[in-house]
Amino acid sequence: MGKPRRTLVSSQRIHSGGTAPRQYLTGVDILHGHVCVPLIFVYKKGFDLCVAEQGLREALKHYPLLSGRYKKDAEGQVFSDGQDHGIDFRVYRCEGPMPYGEHQPLGKDLKHFYKAFMPWQVIDKDQPLIQANVHQYEDGGIVMCVYMVHSTFDGTSFFGFMVNWSRACRGLPLEPPSFDRGVMIKAGQTGLDTQGFELLRQPGIVDGVVTMTRLGWRALGIRKEIFRIPAQAIQRWKDQAEAELPDAKGVNAGKLVTAYVLRALSPLMPPGAPRRVGMALDMRYVRGLSLPRNYFGNGLCYAQAHYTEQELAQQSLSVLADRCKPPADEVSAETVSKLLTVAEHHRQKKSIWRLIFKPAVDTLAGGIVQNNLSLLPIYDVDMGRGTPDWYETFAMTIRMMALVSTPAKDGGIDLHMAASRAELQALRACLQADGLSGKA
Repeated sequence: MGKPRRTLVSSQRIHSGGTAPRQYLTGVDILHGHVCVPLIFVYKKGFDLCVAEQGLREALKHYPLLSGRYKKDAEGQVFSDGQDHGIDFRVYRCEGPMPYGEHQPLGKDLKHFYKAFMPWQVIDKDQPLIQANVHQYEDGGIVMCVYMVHSTFDGTSFFGFMVNWSRACRGLPLEPPSFDRGVMIKAGQTGLDTQGFELLRQPGIVDGVVTMTRLGWRALGIRKEIFRIPAQAIQRWKDQAEAELPDAKGVNAGKLVTAYVLRALSPLMPPGAPRRVGMALDMRYVRGLSLPRNYFGNGLCYAQAHYTEQELAQQSLSVLADRCKPPADEVSAETVSKLLTVAEHHRQKKSIWRLIFKPAVDTLAGGIVQNNLSLLPIYDVDMGRGTPDWYETFAMTIRMMALVSTPAKDGGIDLHMAASRAELQALRACLQADGLSGKA
């Protein structure tokens, strides 16, 4: 479609009307980076722009931290100043009908709906932690891009904010989260022995340069495609798993889709390399860790499911899906506490930049990262005239899959896949061979 023909009609800095105490970022926040993450919501019926603006003002009253800016103290530690600098809300009018939706994803057009910033433009700068660009077309349809600093949010925190904003638009009570990042910092001050902990790597200088160079080179060849796995196919896979493994527990849509993708891509991965799925997990739900379920900030950790090349070639989808889970010790409170301990140690030393998640490095060989977003309230963000008709985000720079529920929330999965062109072609061929077009 290309760049929309648009006119900026409104640009406002929305303020919370309050302040918050200074709050230091955690090691896990900084580890995820001060990177720009754009998220797109498409509303074919649009919504009332005045209501959206007022709803945003109301939501910010409960999120004063988001009006702050990141700064460094005298010792070089990063914190949010909690002052009411505000966030930016822009409205554009676009020519023609709104063209996007599940049958016409934005793809490369996504870049036209926001202005990216770089990590070095965040600290000690007037960089809002979250911004919203609303593009309204002649037929009333809207493309809204909300883009944020990743070190402020993970998916749970971000979509919690979006749901509260939408509740404010509809005059409903809000459910503010817990903003105490000190809980996470204290959880990392355990003094645990982290010897042998491998899910966070600290490569030497030469190894680090080589690894980052390889990841950067690989990123140049990464493409993104969205595949629809319909509810009927997933239910058929579930029925097969129940018949084949009657005693198996928890063979769900996420495991089935993940196993299917890894099996499809495995023949293109280096021979003999271990096949691994790096799974993003929410620390809020780790038993024994004592983080609030409504904790606001980055609460993601990673664990891995392990396969061999031969297992993926020979075992059934049901068996592979049943095994698509990390060992119990990788998701224990003790292991997650070790991750927090390593991150907190490097935060204090201001050396977070030396760390890298092992699952990201493994994508250089036989690894893939999975982020299951299907349980997040993406399609509950009702700004007053209905929930989104489509959601999309940018392509990751490593081999990665994001699992998103379909707009209809019918049990199907929209697979947002970042991989090489050859890997995407192989996955597309597997779906077509199984009678699945992969299209919405």
